[in-house]
Amino acid sequence: MTPEEFERNLNAKAAEIKNYAMTRFPSTAGNIALRFINGNFRAGGFQGQSFERWKKGAKKKGTTLVNSGAMRAANFYTTQPGQTTVKNNMPYAKAHNEGLEETVTIKAHTRNKYGKAKKGTGKLTKKGKERMQTVTFKTGESKVKSHSRKMKIPKRQFMPINENDSPVLNNAVQRQVARDINQLMQ
Repeated sequence: MTPEEFERNLNAKAAEIKNYAMTRFPSTAGNIALRFINGNFRAGGFQGQSFERWKKGAKKKGTTLVNSGAMRAANFYTTQPGQTTVKNNMPYAKAHNEGLEETVTIKAHTRNKYGKAKKGTGKLTKKGKERMQTVTFKTGESKVKSHSRKMKIPKRQFMPINENDSPVLNNAVQRQVARDINQLMQ
């Protein structure tokens, strides 16, 4: 190989690596970050410097932070040349991820009152009595004045806040980058 061919090959590889860093790397890092966040939900804690399990709620049964799964599903990433940003646009995601202890104002609203009654279905039992069904209906409403309430949501981190929050995530990204660069250099 002549020095000119070597220089051409070197410049071509440098262009490939630059293209990788600007276009392919951000989406690769975003996918790794989303897998990491879903793993945190699955494990019920955050894998930072060490594993921090989320505290269970007093009345909550089942998986912590997952009721309908909307917050877990709302994680996404955006890419720009050379960088990835992981986001969650649910209004309560930041409060859960970073914790919240403040006084919030509850707006004035109406509260409905409900009652229950038995109603015939039109069908008969074996003994000839009419089958009954419990029906819930609105009996009235009351106005609730605007008021304040102290809110304390414990920190249950599922997404990194800083770059150096999780060595596990950083190592996963570095391993993938090393594999991709080795593949480009062959």
